[in-house]
Amino acid sequence: MKIDITIKNLVLGLSLFVFLTLYVPEKTEAEIELIDRVIAVVDTGIILESELNSRVGDIIGRLRSEGTELPPKDLLEEQVLERLIIEEIQLQLGEKAGIKISDSELNSSLSMIAAQNSMDIEKFKESLESSGESYTNLRESVRKEMIIQRVQRGKVGSKIKISEQEIENFLNSQEGKSRLAEEFNVQQILLSIKKDASEKDISAVEELGLKIKERYENGESFKKLATTYSSDQNALEGGSLGWRKAAELPTLFVEEVKNMKVGQISNLIRSGAGFHIIRLAEKKGDVVKFEDQTLVRHILVQPSEIRSEKQTEELINLIHSKLIDGEEFKQLARQYSEDPGSKMSGGDLGWNNSGTFDPAFEAEIKNSNIGQISKPFKSGFGWHILEVLERRNEDISENVRKNKAYQIIFNRKFEQELQRTLIELRSEAYVDIKLTS
Repeated sequence: MKIDITIKNLVLGLSLFVFLTLYVPEKTEAEIELIDRVIAVVDTGIILESELNSRVGDIIGRLRSEGTELPPKDLLEEQVLERLIIEEIQLQLGEKAGIKISDSELNSSLSMIAAQNSMDIEKFKESLESSGESYTNLRESVRKEMIIQRVQRGKVGSKIKISEQEIENFLNSQEGKSRLAEEFNVQQILLSIKKDASEKDISAVEELGLKIKERYENGESFKKLATTYSSDQNALEGGSLGWRKAAELPTLFVEEVKNMKVGQISNLIRSGAGFHIIRLAEKKGDVVKFEDQTLVRHILVQPSEIRSEKQTEELINLIHSKLIDGEEFKQLARQYSEDPGSKMSGGDLGWNNSGTFDPAFEAEIKNSNIGQISKPFKSGFGWHILEVLERRNEDISENVRKNKAYQIIFNRKFEQELQRTLIELRSEAYVDIKLTS
């Protein structure tokens, strides 16, 4: 019975649709209702009233949700229209410059947005749709925003210059010290000297300090040495001063600590209380970073028009035999290697972070012991033999601090320059506003 009613309703609906389609009474010009209209012409593009209304609606909704008092609607519309005009100018510049956003780039950006909302992309789509939003519209908005960002980087980024001195000034400023502050876990041994101590007594304490340093460098525990010899109140805690920022450390220690690597101890530091030996136990903070690095050298030979793949493999095997027989790596690298960057330095590639080289080369480094000459292997560049000379976990915090300081300065200059650039672009563009109150 339900099916019959549905069919009847459907037939009736179709009949009405046909009637309405066939019979359309004429309307006077005043009665014609415009669905959408152009409210601004911007160079070769247009802005529609629906775009303005949609953007204004979004902003009003956001302001209300934040409990912010709404500005007069006509002023809000003017501001939003101006923003749409500037966006349109930049999108046209992007089109002229041939800027394209690939699907993979767009999908990556949307996945990041979803992750920021603690969702995977599928859950994010469902959440949007359940709240009445369009995922397709969001994709288009993000695509446009990515184009605008690239236009801005191209137009503005090249104008910004930052000197080493500016970076140093920022790092030494109160703001720089606060924003990019590291924290240090420092231990100390204090060898006290009495006020009336003779030169002989002072020399004896100094000699003891040098012996303590030597014992630490020979593998003894700093904590044990501090417990045994330190006169400081934290001696029984292994001399630990706890986690402190540079500004919270004794002035005598600050420059020493900044220049120390984790696990390193200082030279003897003289103060009114005696001689101090400090050790940097740990370091932490947003700018603190350590990277595994490898010191490696290699010999590379490559196929060419006059050397076949088979001949190249035979040559690398010959070089390997020479190495196994005791010939010097440096000499053979200078004689045979076809890597122009390392040939004359005996194949030395210097210290490098993991992930720097071709995947096959990286895999061989990972599987090699220090001092072990690898068997010949092939990468995307040709045939290699390599030797890992040393490994280390390097503190690159200073580089990270400088990079972050650079980024902070760049962002400030970018914002200032961007406003000037957008004003120039707006003044140079043809804009015809058709918005009426």
